[in-house]
Amino acid sequence: MTQPALDSRAYEEMKEIMEEVLPELLNTFIEYMPEQLNDLNHAIDDNNPDLLFGIAHRMKSSCNSLGALGLAKIAESIEMLGRAGSIEGARERSAELEAQLNEVIVFFKGELKALG
Repeated sequence: MTQPALDSRAYEEMKEIMEEVLPELLNTFIEYMPEQLNDLNHAIDDNNPDLLFGIAHRMKSSCNSLGALGLAKIAESIEMLGRAGSIEGARERSAELEAQLNEVIVFFKGELKALG
């Protein structure tokens, strides 16, 4: 069984802690993560495991910070490929990351609307 893209308990805890800065964090995530995914795919296209590692590492950190633990787990698996000097399997993991990322972005956009 795969982990959900967003861990609701982790997100709610982060939401309580971040209060006033939450809208800024969500907006940054919504804007930044698709760009990072694009860069990740370019690293795969260019067969560049070092770049793949760095981008996946940053994505993992961003996801963890907002409770998107399932996304972070996928990013970590891509990070490990890059660390091992490989891109084998990265394309499939990137597609999975993209699908779950889209779900999380839709959720965060809804959160922003609710926050006013």
